[in-house]
Amino acid sequence: MANRDTSRIRIQFFAQTTAPTGSGPAPDPVDASSNVYACVLDGPTWSGFTRGETETTCSNTTLDAWGNLIRTFRSGKIVDLGTITFTVDWDADDAYGGRELAAFMDGRTGDLKVYFPADGAETTGPILTLNGFCNSFKPAGTVLVDGAGARSTAELVYRINSIAVTAPV
Repeated sequence: MANRDTSRIRIQFFAQTTAPTGSGPAPDPVDASSNVYACVLDGPTWSGFTRGETETTCSNTTLDAWGNLIRTFRSGKIVDLGTITFTVDWDADDAYGGRELAAFMDGRTGDLKVYFPADGAETTGPILTLNGFCNSFKPAGTVLVDGAGARSTAELVYRINSIAVTAPV
């Protein structure tokens, strides 16, 4: 098992329009030339995955040794892949709030890529390709901090539709 330095995870946004005209590039999983990396300050954290369930308890089930009717379940087929949350530098570098705000305002679905660092003899680490969309943007900032410590940040939450894993090489 690899001992990966997760402090060096990189997250790549998919292409979104940064202007509210709808004329920007559509998410393109093949041509990543207009995709940019996020400057991740915190996270990512995962909400976790959940699977639906169906109760199978029946009133005529044999009671346990204490006389209890035990609820039973079977695995369902609806899987919720949850969300991924991370905090990034927010650079409101244009009239519409920059790429980080565009990730939320654009609303399109695309492939967010999470790159893990290589470990040992690997040349590349694993890559998680998360298909989804940004459903939460929470800006923040700091005051009374010297120099580079004063920054604008944003917490982004992406709703995940699918996950593909590329193994390390």
